Amino acid sequence: MTHAERSPDPSRLHTLDDLAQAFMKLRRRGARKGQVHLSVRDLGRRTNKAPSTLDAYLRGIRLPPADVYEDMLRALGIPVASLRPWLDAWERIADGLPARRPPARVRAQSGGRLALIHFSQTFVYRLVGERYRADTFVGFITGDIRRVQIADVWVNSENTDMRMSRFEEYAISAIIRFDGAKHDSAGRVVEDTIAEELSRKVAGRVPVAAGSVVTTGSGELAGRNRVRHIIHVAAVRGEPGEGYRQVADIGRCVSNVLVEAERLAAVDSVRSVLIPLLGTGVAGGELESTVRTMVGSIIDHFTYYHEGNLREVYLLASTEPEREVCRAILTAGPFVASPPA
Repeated sequence: MTHAERSPDPSRLHTLDDLAQAFMKLRRRGARKGQVHLSVRDLGRRTNKAPSTLDAYLRGIRLPPADVYEDMLRALGIPVASLRPWLDAWERIADGLPARRPPARVRAQSGGRLALIHFSQTFVYRLVGERYRADTFVGFITGDIRRVQIADVWVNSENTDMRMSRFEEYAISAIIRFDGAKHDSAGRVVEDTIAEELSRKVAGRVPVAAGSVVTTGSGELAGRNRVRHIIHVAAVRGEPGEGYRQVADIGRCVSNVLVEAERLAAVDSVRSVLIPLLGTGVAGGELESTVRTMVGSIIDHFTYYHEGNLREVYLLASTEPEREVCRAILTAGPFVASPPA
């Protein structure tokens, strides 16, 4: 940095004008030799965003989306350990802006946030028939993913930008990101382990195609939940003015996940994988058709992938409606049910 100007105090930010002034101070601190402040073009290269898009955020015309805002802060030199007050500032500013209702599609399909099932149960179904190996199982696990400790691999339903949710968001991606990070004694994130590894792996090639998968380590989840790997699958895509939508081919997402899980099984003795109901949260995917498609892809995998080492595939059913749909569809399939664990 070529300027000794003090960093702005995020606790003093309350309006878009305040934020624009803070951005300018950070740009002056981050200026390259010969610059008065870091150029919008340089910031665009660091964040992989168009300068014309960033300009409106830097001048206080619009509040950047939370994920873009976080990228801008990192590009302007704010370390991960210092992000928390800046994220609080974003919340204050957003709360002071005129309310914007969610798109009608999301309001209609989500029906509000449903309570998680307060206990965890595992329902296992053995595939029966000559086409299936006797030691392959499909099932579902109820409740909060943070209680799950029996799956070697967790799947993260991610967007085509492969950008994980913010810690405070109501999403599996946020849980995996936060619980996989390293924390200090006060519980603050000091190393954003999984998100940073994912960002490195997709650098320069986003957005990825729908259904693409990227595998990362599991960070602190390895000790807490016995998870060895996270497979991130591009199961939703963002659309201007509409938020996120489920991608068209969820079956392909599941197939790609299972092929990647088989690769991990061959090199790391992975035997089990846990998959959330892809794209049925804020992306608004229809629950029953999604589960039916996912189960069909799992059956197809075990039908044609006879030489694989993967043994168990579980769906995550966090709420009562999800549990009942999973139970109904799996009961109707080519399975024999075992008593719930």
